[in-house]
Amino acid sequence: MNLEITVIPAYRVSNQVTPEVRIYSDGEVKMVLTLQKEDKIINKFEYEINKGINKVFPSFKELSGRFDLIFEFFDKKRKLVYSSKKPYEVIDSSCRSTTLIDGCWVSVYHWSEDEARWFNKDLRRLTDEDWKEKIHDMNRVGIKGVIIQNLFYCNEYAGQHNMTVETYRGKAFYPSKIYPERFDIAAKDPVEAIFSAADECEMNVFLGVGLFAWFDFSEESLKWHKRITEELFEMYGHHKSLYGWYISEEMFGSLYYEYPYLKGSDYKNIVNFFEDYTSFVRKLTPTKPVALAPNNIRFHEFEKEWKEILVNVDILIPFAFARDPEYLNIKEISEICNACGTHFWVDMEMFAWPLDNGLVPKSTEELIKEIRMYDDVEQIYGYQYTGIMNSPDFKYELGGEKTRELYTGYYEYYRSVIEKNE
Repeated sequence: MNLEITVIPAYRVSNQVTPEVRIYSDGEVKMVLTLQKEDKIINKFEYEINKGINKVFPSFKELSGRFDLIFEFFDKKRKLVYSSKKPYEVIDSSCRSTTLIDGCWVSVYHWSEDEARWFNKDLRRLTDEDWKEKIHDMNRVGIKGVIIQNLFYCNEYAGQHNMTVETYRGKAFYPSKIYPERFDIAAKDPVEAIFSAADECEMNVFLGVGLFAWFDFSEESLKWHKRITEELFEMYGHHKSLYGWYISEEMFGSLYYEYPYLKGSDYKNIVNFFEDYTSFVRKLTPTKPVALAPNNIRFHEFEKEWKEILVNVDILIPFAFARDPEYLNIKEISEICNACGTHFWVDMEMFAWPLDNGLVPKSTEELIKEIRMYDDVEQIYGYQYTGIMNSPDFKYELGGEKTRELYTGYYEYYRSVIEKNE
């Protein structure tokens, strides 16, 4: 029997949030979900699972701490046909947020030499073993989710290039057979290294499918993304830490209405992109989510257009809130996501603003203060771990002393939250 399970959020949730459990089955079965702590059964849930994709919503409201989620599937004769176990953490919280950094972006190499002036040189030096160490360092401070920012280096922009799938000019960060030209980095396959370490740490990885071109959701971009997704699935789909698909192109909250190179009505390209791409991905990985990170600026002013897009986006992760905290639109975005059945997470910019000295870390105090801006958001993902937060034990500077101070300071904060929760 073919079964696939995905829990959203992936590893950790506030007890004020009801997680979504997606199950794909090619037959009718009964599922028993047991919450177990060591040898003690905390709770049990039973569900009838139909053929196809199912969604169930177990409540963890009265719980806190770390558990095992044990999934057992039984056929009509009550015979056990499949079982799996997943570690999970429930934070006893007064808000929807876990008040922690639940995941982070990582860049194999940052797209902007100017912004990444303090760490791109070191990123280029990282070997496969170094990447494994970076993932273990993230796990040590409770950062359980990884979003690989992009898997190709290509600084083209929508409406400003003439590339096709055949004439694409990007360079791969991994050993692609479709586009064999490699970007010059020391690591032979940083993607495999990230996955293998994430498997060991029970972490979760979004593959950053991109970059075709920034903000580009054209027909050519769609074709490119489908080809690359197939290759990525063939190469890395066996990893248990493969969690979802992240579209790297990003987008403006105002869509193309303030973008001079395309018409406002071209937002329909984005609608068509996700309608087709998400349907395509469901055939490869039926329960794994598709995610997009636009900025938040004027997002709620385009409610009609975003609702057309978000019905085919599983997780929205907007950024740029802290750039203008007087005009937070978290409530408005949340209402739009709720209407579409889309999970609302946040892309918290861990770097100081404005960018007059490149990407440099916020202080620990500034970071913790910003975390509490997002009390009404389901998950907090930080942009970005690489170059902004760095273990004191790591051999490369990757941004200098301030990155080590942020790692140490955040670790102390993380431990304080977890110890209260245990």
